[in-house]
Amino acid sequence: MGETMTTDGDRILVVEDDRGSRDALAALLRDCGYVVDTAADGVEALDKVRREPPALVISDVQMPRSDGFHFVAALRELAAAADVAVILVSGLAAPERRAAGLDLGADDFLAKPLDPNELLARVRAHLRHVHRHENLVRRALLDPLTGVLNRRGILSVLRREQARARRTGMPLCVLMLDVNDFKALNDTHGHAAGDTALRRLAHELVRSVRIADHVGRLGGDEFVLVLPDTDERAADRLAARLTSLQPVSLTGATSVDVGVSVSVGRATLQDDEDLDALLGRADQEMYRSKRSSKTMQTHMRTGGAP
Repeated sequence: MGETMTTDGDRILVVEDDRGSRDALAALLRDCGYVVDTAADGVEALDKVRREPPALVISDVQMPRSDGFHFVAALRELAAAADVAVILVSGLAAPERRAAGLDLGADDFLAKPLDPNELLARVRAHLRHVHRHENLVRRALLDPLTGVLNRRGILSVLRREQARARRTGMPLCVLMLDVNDFKALNDTHGHAAGDTALRRLAHELVRSVRIADHVGRLGGDEFVLVLPDTDERAADRLAARLTSLQPVSLTGATSVDVGVSVSVGRATLQDDEDLDALLGRADQEMYRSKRSSKTMQTHMRTGGAP
């Protein structure tokens, strides 16, 4: 996966109490393709960052209510804004003030009047750093075998969606899946066949969900689907589609024709439920589905009624 270095479309927050300067700076940045929001002081800016952290903030130092120094100090207390780049600007740019701003957590300090070319060059440089960091974090959250989120990544997404569901009142469902008879597959055809099965299953899962949904591998042959804004009926329909998928064929990968199917369990987030309980209920439903499937297969083999 290559690094994304384009800055077009990055969100920048401009914090400046002088309306003329604020509008001029915002126009300059928008002309370069950035998505720009503005705030008149540190209090308003902090509220906007809490609601939707930007990639970068350009903030004046001298402002009413909350100046640039107080704003940066408060910003760095927000976990969600830990990776937001900050450029402070001031007409009073003595070395001790620059040092104070950087010590508080700013990434850069520019003197007014601003040179547009230098400012844009600094913006591009800081956003390149932001993108590199985001790519490193993204890679750390991906499962190297399947390309979907790893355990840490999917649990991080689930925590975020849990908080959003509680804030908005929208439903949140999770599906827990694992491969039927995966140990037998590994024992009979080797771990290379098992790895191929997991990769192809992950591909099918990604193809089966919406863009807003998330697919992750908890470990081994267990996968989790996080389905925001999804009620139980919609989640059950997806679970039914996944269990009725044609078994993933490994023909050509192992020179044998092996079918791989899954068992699925669904759970819907309840009021004040923690994630361990939510995943535990989905896991129980998955194993109940697996036992039911094995019982039906046994009846079919013996000729009994299911």
